[in-house]
Amino acid sequence: MAEIYKKEIQLKDYPKDVLLNFYRTMVKIRKFDENLIRLMQEGKVSGFYHSGIGSEGLSAGSIRENLRDEDYIYYNHRGCNQKIAKGVPLSKIYGDFLGTTEGTTKGLGAGIVHSADPARGVMGQAGTIGSQLGIGIGTAYASKFKGTDQVTVIYFGDGAASREMLHGSLNWAGLYNLPVIYICENNEYAISCHVSETHAVREHIADWAYGYGIPNCVVDGNDVLLMHEATKEAVERAKRGEGPTFIEAQTFRHRGHFEGDPYDYVDGELLKDWKENKDPIRNFVSRLLLDKVTDEQELKTIDQEVEQEILEAIKKAESAPQPEPGRIYEGLFA
Repeated sequence: MAEIYKKEIQLKDYPKDVLLNFYRTMVKIRKFDENLIRLMQEGKVSGFYHSGIGSEGLSAGSIRENLRDEDYIYYNHRGCNQKIAKGVPLSKIYGDFLGTTEGTTKGLGAGIVHSADPARGVMGQAGTIGSQLGIGIGTAYASKFKGTDQVTVIYFGDGAASREMLHGSLNWAGLYNLPVIYICENNEYAISCHVSETHAVREHIADWAYGYGIPNCVVDGNDVLLMHEATKEAVERAKRGEGPTFIEAQTFRHRGHFEGDPYDYVDGELLKDWKENKDPIRNFVSRLLLDKVTDEQELKTIDQEVEQEILEAIKKAESAPQPEPGRIYEGLFA
């Protein structure tokens, strides 16, 4: 059975600027999300959006202070969280939703699952859920082949974990001892199906990694520092040439599978408990204040700075032009 990752973490072991960087990143992710939902309600963004509110600690903790631009990530279905943590400019992400040339795809309207920023190691997702589990093996293999210390991190949900691509990917990663980290964002629901209804393994999804000889653990994905420490150890393992790691990060989404989903298949009391008692930002703030790392005024200032950054990014994305018709042929080689 997979190990439950535990570690006694003291805030004094972290520099203050690092702790506040975690906080700023989580706030940025949440405010980005809230403002994108507002744009949808105003009729400026169409299509599906899969909110990542509730799991900000997972992305901020695993990416910030752990990954460099040259390290690769393949994000998941709620991947704006990971793109923001990896440093993709907010205007670029908003531009992809608004379909303007400011977007990473310069107006192809990528939305959440088809944008990329290779300069920052954001390699995209794939055409279908879980496909990134296969293509991520490519960059991991390339890093080993070229002898670099680049690490590949593949994010996916508990729903994608039920697809066969996971097993082919794990087999190759284990067989060739690749520098890849699997982070399963287990928020318990694939659309409206609970994880217990879709997986033969009843205890932990991370248990599957045993079959392929891959070290694994289960971690509280809403604890930003615990998530940071677990991923840090996996990154160091990969850089030492010791191969892949599988991390199952447990979290919960505050909203439906997509905007418009009534989310009525989740018990109201359970959702209330996650929101009130396990919110990653709220709990981190309590810890920062309790340990006197900062004060409410400094956190409020960060909130205001992020809000201003968000509004400027939206303005920049909205003011960019729509692409010319010829854009559709750029990058077309067939």
